[in-house]
Amino acid sequence: MIKIFRSTALLSLLMAALFPQAQTTSKMPLEIARAFQNGTRSNDGNPGPNYWQNSSNYTIKAELLTEDSKLVGSESIIYYNNSPDTLNRIVMRLYPDFYKKGNTRSWSIGEDDLTDGTLINKLNINGKAIDINNRRKVRRSSTNMFISLEDKLVPGDSLQLDCNWEFNIPRKRWVRMGNYGNDRFFIAYWYPQIAVYDDIDGWDRIEYTGMVEYYNDFNNYDVTISTPPGFTVWATGELENINELYSKKVIDNYNKAKKTEEVVNIFSISDLKNNKVLKNSTSNKWHFIANNVPDFSFGVTKYSNWDGTSSIADPNTGRRVFIDAVYPDSVDSFDEAARFARESVKFMVDSLPGYPFPYSHITSFCNGRKGGGMESPMMVNEGDPSNRSRAIGLIFHEITHSYFPFFMGINERKYAWMDEGWASWLTYGILDQMDPDYNYFERISNSFSRLSGNEKEIPLMYPSYQIGDYNAYRVHAYNRSAMAYAFLRNALGDSLFKVALRSFIYRWNGKHPIPYDFFNTFENVSGQDLDWYIQPWFFERTYADLGIKKVTLDNKIVIENKGGLPLPVFIECHYTDSTITSFSYNTGIWRRGDHAIVIQADTEKKIQRIVLGNKDIPDVIVENNEIVILE
Repeated sequence: MIKIFRSTALLSLLMAALFPQAQTTSKMPLEIARAFQNGTRSNDGNPGPNYWQNSSNYTIKAELLTEDSKLVGSESIIYYNNSPDTLNRIVMRLYPDFYKKGNTRSWSIGEDDLTDGTLINKLNINGKAIDINNRRKVRRSSTNMFISLEDKLVPGDSLQLDCNWEFNIPRKRWVRMGNYGNDRFFIAYWYPQIAVYDDIDGWDRIEYTGMVEYYNDFNNYDVTISTPPGFTVWATGELENINELYSKKVIDNYNKAKKTEEVVNIFSISDLKNNKVLKNSTSNKWHFIANNVPDFSFGVTKYSNWDGTSSIADPNTGRRVFIDAVYPDSVDSFDEAARFARESVKFMVDSLPGYPFPYSHITSFCNGRKGGGMESPMMVNEGDPSNRSRAIGLIFHEITHSYFPFFMGINERKYAWMDEGWASWLTYGILDQMDPDYNYFERISNSFSRLSGNEKEIPLMYPSYQIGDYNAYRVHAYNRSAMAYAFLRNALGDSLFKVALRSFIYRWNGKHPIPYDFFNTFENVSGQDLDWYIQPWFFERTYADLGIKKVTLDNKIVIENKGGLPLPVFIECHYTDSTITSFSYNTGIWRRGDHAIVIQADTEKKIQRIVLGNKDIPDVIVENNEIVILE
């Protein structure tokens, strides 16, 4: 029989000497504390009674000049000030300035792709022209543009901003967008966009350097994209003029795919070459509308296959989601992409997070190059994975972002782990289902073990935009956070964890949750004080290392938490009679804040060897995981 001791005199004396109890609660940064004081956030994890957020309506017309690798556009923005503050300026993001000569970037850019950034040809506010060369009125800094308002924008009011612009699309260094060659483009991070003004920081002025990603308001988009003859377009939102663009056969196939779980080839490259796809042989205008989404992106190709299928997005209403894949003939693993994407959506709806899929469609767009992927609302820009398992994982990971950070409005610039961690960890579920031999969770656990505890591993609550090193960013945003979510589930149990996660999504979808909203929701829903888990995993420089301290003559096994991270405990006890007893405890075994536990093994037998841990539990130092009892 196995027993665990927490309050014995032996343990108390031993632990008091070796591990003084000194756990403290981290204080909130002042700007976050003020949000709670102002009632925009609440201690029970719900949005506060005074919660607010701003929004915009975008009307954009863009022309893709494929030969010149250029995008030329105009836009009109109606910006609504729902805040209690009077705004004396507008902050805009000019993402293509990432490629501007002289700007600071997380990654190097070749000379061929360096540009003059976004060229603003016209800028009007409320119908009045703004001199973009007057630094008293307009100032540009890296990827931000600051516009002083002559007429202040008071609470409850709106303004109209109109601008004309153009930029060169990169051909060789693709950072989330670009000209991928072979008449294939994916356009993201592209249009002049009003930055977020929120209840924490006011204007979001964090520069885009390539590493940090999304933090956007929820806006409405009316976008028209003009292309040269023969090109097809996929985008965020719904294609409003589909009947004007596609042949009857294509539309019939499209409508069929929207109603079935079978994969339908809507059209092939052969169909395109034989002029069986598009109605207009001269030029095309593609009109899309998307409402209440945090961004807009689109993919353009001349020759691609288009597969479609669908799945139940909401079991309660029967609403379906259209799921499609766009890919060239040259790819290795993308011909099954529509099926992989469908199974991904089914998993997320039925299993984790177990919440209705938020959008009407999701498109996996293959850019044809080797490499990873990049999410955007209703669109995924993906490279060509090297094998089937990687294709499944990549597609699932990027589609998971439909919930985090898009449906949830997470500030990735500060808290990338709040969405990348979910996407990294949840991927194990679909791979375990579709390719169990891949051992995905073991892989990410091993990856974390290799990185945990070194100088580059920074506590999760350290703002993402302050991490300049790419490897440190990967550990921070992807590895540690994935483990933190996984073992929180282990501590709470599947059922309670799922209820808490669904509550978090229900409370904060369409809003801007911060980590404290996540922590408070999980404590509120679970009815538990989770400080014992939250502090070491999210706030402290702890690492993964459980070790065997000693084994007493009466078969008491002392397990130390040497690294400070609460982790599951798994032990194999090998006895001299050749029998083996395996036993395990979930992460909650550390909920009292103990630095060690004492486990009583079978006292009727003689222990020969004890082995701690398994392949799913990360451990930095494995040398302290085994004890052999010598005769």
